[in-house]
Order: sequence, then C-alpha cells, then structure tokens
Amino acid sequence: RLQHTGTGLRRRRGLLTLTDVTLPLRRVQAAVVATGPVRDRFGWRELRLQNLARDEKSGDHVVAPLADDREVGAILGEIGWPPLPGELRWHHVSSAYVGTLAAGLAPLALIAAVQAAFVPFMGIAFGIGLAGALGLRWLAWRRTAYALDGDRLLVRTGWWRRRLRILPLDKIQSIDIAESFVGRWFGTATLIFGVAGGGGGFAAHKIPAIERDKGRGLRDQLLASRS
Repeated sequence: RLQHTGTGLRRRRGLLTLTDVTLPLRRVQAAVVATGPVRDRFGWRELRLQNLARDEKSGDHVVAPLADDREVGAILGEIGWPPLPGELRWHHVSSAYVGTLAAGLAPLALIAAVQAAFVPFMGIAFGIGLAGALGLRWLAWRRTAYALDGDRLLVRTGWWRRRLRILPLDKIQSIDIAESFVGRWFGTATLIFGVAGGGGGFAAHKIPAIERDKGRGLRDQLLASRS
C-alpha cells in the first residue's frame, strides 16, 4: 500500500515480514523508472525512489513494483515533480559504446577463431556468445540517451534492463568525468553523478560513452545551472 500522509509517502508491504516506511517528500533525491522489453509491451513500470531515509541499510525504495504511466505520473505528482513528458529532445551517446566492448572482446574473438579450428562446435558456440553480447550492447546503445527537462536531467539506458533515471539538478552533489584507457582511444568519457542517499541500483547515476567535449560541456552547463 502507498499512502500520502501529512509528512510523506507511507509504504507498507510484505506477507510474512511486514515493513512500514514513511518517505519524507523533501528528502527524495532521485527516481528510477524500470521496465524491460516484455513489461514495456504491456506498459508496466517499476518506480523506485532514492531517499535519505534508510530502509534495511539502503536509501532505495520500491514504491510501485507494477504500475502504468498514469500511476507513475500520479506518484511523481505527489512528490511535487512534473509528470514525464511525452516528447523530448534526446541526445544519444557515441557509437563507441559498442566499439569499446568490441575492442575488449577482440582477444576472446581471436581465441574463438583458434578454438574453431580444433574444436569447431565449441569455437562456434563461443563465437555466437560473443556476437550475442555485441548485439545486446548495440540494442542498448540505441536506447541510451540523455535529455534536459527543465530543472532535471533524464538519463535513459539499457535494452533488456531498461532504466529511466530522473535527477533533479538541485539534488546532484557532484559530477565526475571518468575516462578509461579504451574510452580515451575512442574520444569518449563517462559522466558520473553523485546523489545523496543511494545504494545498490542507485550507487552510480551515469551517462556512458559521451563524447569528451560534449561531456565537459554538459558538466559545465549543469554546474552553472545550480550556481
């Protein structure tokens, strides 16, 4: 059960082990709308809130395990956040998101080719597995993007584990730029956003494989908007 009380959202759940947690609205730091290819086809979502209130040593709270877009919008409205817009100008990350994985799998592909020469079945199966990993990364790349919606940043990632992260700009505590060895070769970086109260799935909000100059420009833009 989810109830709006005078102090926040009260969430009660459980059958054998019952939990009763109240999430103060002003302490909500971020939100994640999670789904997958099957659930998405039926319009089902899971809404998680990142809150400074702790529950079982975590600030991550599933407030709607199975909801539709209308219900997600209603819960966001109770927090005082606007509903998710229907249309946005999404900025896609670099195709190096796929290229970096391909570079990392190149030694394994060589092993699969050698193995196919001696044990064809195992080598072919190994090669198919590598191709499948690249295929899933390509599908994820097509969905990985970010957008600015007023005073919040939206980050969309994943294909099988689809996530839409909602980050209010005034809740972002830090913005780091991480460049791996392979990423530097492709000219890309990862923007990592520090938000208080996270853990587990909320441990790192990030935009992967963003072009280095665009990443620095976005960081400066977000920091300037908070000053």
